[in-house]
Amino acid sequence: MKTDNENLRESENPTSDNIDDNSGDIKLTIKEAAQKIDESVHVVRNWMKELKNHIPTLQGENGYHYFDKSSIEQLLLIKKLSREQGYSIKQINHYLSTGDDPLKPARTPEDPVMLELEVIKEHLKRQEEFNQALINRLEKQQEYIQNSLEKRDQQLLDVVKETQQAKSEVAATKKKGFFARLFS
Repeated sequence: MKTDNENLRESENPTSDNIDDNSGDIKLTIKEAAQKIDESVHVVRNWMKELKNHIPTLQGENGYHYFDKSSIEQLLLIKKLSREQGYSIKQINHYLSTGDDPLKPARTPEDPVMLELEVIKEHLKRQEEFNQALINRLEKQQEYIQNSLEKRDQQLLDVVKETQQAKSEVAATKKKGFFARLFS
């Protein structure tokens, strides 16, 4: 199975079919080159400004840049990357400079950022374990407090009942004492 880069590289050559075979000695102005690749002059000028190292042009005695067959092929590749693949100018520059797919991360596991990320992940894992242990401990303490409060409440109820019962007995004895004195 072919990778995206292989498919892209294979598709680079067919774009040259759009250029006439007898156009080996062509020298197109920027306007003519833009028309040839069906883009606006402004877009081609922007590509020239941002990707000038990757677009081979011929400079005339008048200082103007002229495009030959290889320049047109490069512009067609840039157009394909930009329009069909959705690459940004920076991604196109990366692709043309390295040949690597700019949509895939180029970092290796030895990259300091990746190593720092691994350390951060490990700290996060430990923090989550600590948090879970803390939650478990707090739940046990909450259960202990709840049980202690229930025991205390039961003891208070028992004391209140005993006190009320004792008061009732004292009151009953006092009543008997009053009536007993009255009728004796």
